[in-house]
Amino acid sequence: MNRNPFVKNLAVVVFLLIATELFAQQEKRPNILLIISDDLRTELNCYGESYIKSPNIDKLASKGTVFTSAYVQQAVCSASRASFLTGARPNTTGVDYPYSEYFVNTFWPAHPAIAEYFERQNYEVRTFGKIHHGPQDKIKATNYVPKGLKFYATEENIKLGGQKGRSKETPPFEMADVPDEAYQDGMIAAEAVKVIKEVSGKKQPFFLAVGFKKPHLPFCAPKKYWDMYSDNDIKLAVNPELPEGAPSYAVYGKELNSYKIPAKVNGEFTEDYQRTLKHAYAACVSYVDAQVGKLMASLEESGALGNTIVVFMSDHGWHLGEQGTWGKHTNFELATRAPLIVSVPGKAEGKRLNQFVEYVDIYPTLLELAGFEPADYLEGNSFVPLLDNPDREWKSAAFSQFPRNGFEGFAIRTKDFRYVEWRSDKDSSIMSVELYDHRTDPLETKNVASDKKYEKSVKEMAERLKAGWKAALPAGIINLSDNKPAPSAVGWGPEAKAGNGG
Repeated sequence: MNRNPFVKNLAVVVFLLIATELFAQQEKRPNILLIISDDLRTELNCYGESYIKSPNIDKLASKGTVFTSAYVQQAVCSASRASFLTGARPNTTGVDYPYSEYFVNTFWPAHPAIAEYFERQNYEVRTFGKIHHGPQDKIKATNYVPKGLKFYATEENIKLGGQKGRSKETPPFEMADVPDEAYQDGMIAAEAVKVIKEVSGKKQPFFLAVGFKKPHLPFCAPKKYWDMYSDNDIKLAVNPELPEGAPSYAVYGKELNSYKIPAKVNGEFTEDYQRTLKHAYAACVSYVDAQVGKLMASLEESGALGNTIVVFMSDHGWHLGEQGTWGKHTNFELATRAPLIVSVPGKAEGKRLNQFVEYVDIYPTLLELAGFEPADYLEGNSFVPLLDNPDREWKSAAFSQFPRNGFEGFAIRTKDFRYVEWRSDKDSSIMSVELYDHRTDPLETKNVASDKKYEKSVKEMAERLKAGWKAALPAGIINLSDNKPAPSAVGWGPEAKAGNGG
């Protein structure tokens, strides 16, 4: 046995130096605040919707990076969240609506969701509200969910909502004259503010994920946010019809059917009712914006803002009467394009980037920003190189998909086109195709796939869709994932019997 005191002391010194260096690295790691809105399309002032009052999100955008071409992989809450929270695409997670048995019991345990990843890296992790889609107590024990169903605030609607909190007897909107905390998002923000103050003083970095439930149906918000708008502010959809030449199944318009709605006239809501729905949606956007303001103020007051990465996003977009539908569940631009604002101290501040990014890229991006190496199985790619060099070329396309009963639409969005192939689940045969020319038809009003002058474009887009998302990666960027496809989905949890929603 070596009893040399010099050797012992040297070993102690070396150990202390290593421990000190590791601790110093840990101290340098950034905090992360991930804010997720629900069913929010790019209906924000900072995205060009000038009538929307979103000053707090706009302020975040002015200090961060606004991605104008960010796309989800499937436009329904469950599939999108399963994808961006685990960094894998829908064919790999096996999630449509709701979460699947395979995802919950097999895929997820072997592939940690983003909050779990940071928890394993010794981050202080807390989540609030709707992060994953499903019973939150099953999903994460540290998640804060307000007690009691708070879809509505008025006694009449609470009574009509019954045990589930909403029903076909309740309206799809409400404007009660109540404080923010009368609805769930106000409660979620209040709890998150408390925790920000609590964890900001710790040397351990934090990862906080705050999931707001608006502007998801029902469109309920305190009256003061409704009062920010007048009917004169509200412009109705200029493309309210199913696109010319599109298959009827390209849209799914049944989400409002879960509420008490007036009879349609010639298949449409009256203009006054459409205006009320859009007014309600806008009020909910401003309500969420106010909650974001509370979080940002708390970060600043706690002194943590300077070392905190802030991400604001939705889970997908939404149609407000465009293309013959009110809801998501499509492969169109309005459902698959969604807001993404990333604020990283010292990187691309105040920039607007038009390059394609996908929501599946968010997971690996946050890992790299925090100093961790993204795992090879991740099917997104970090866009940190874009934050370092906002002018560089990036992905040439974004990919999304949406299933129907027995078939599925697979879409690719390039600079000039959106192309969709509807394929049979049975044998992958093509049932129909859609092509929209964004150079002349950015609102996607006409499917030109059958137009002979687009014959070459259809062939080229079909080849690019077949080549897949890896072929759309920028030069010098590779992805090593090689995941097996998920088995056919079997719904998990009580929502498995509830039908479409999200």
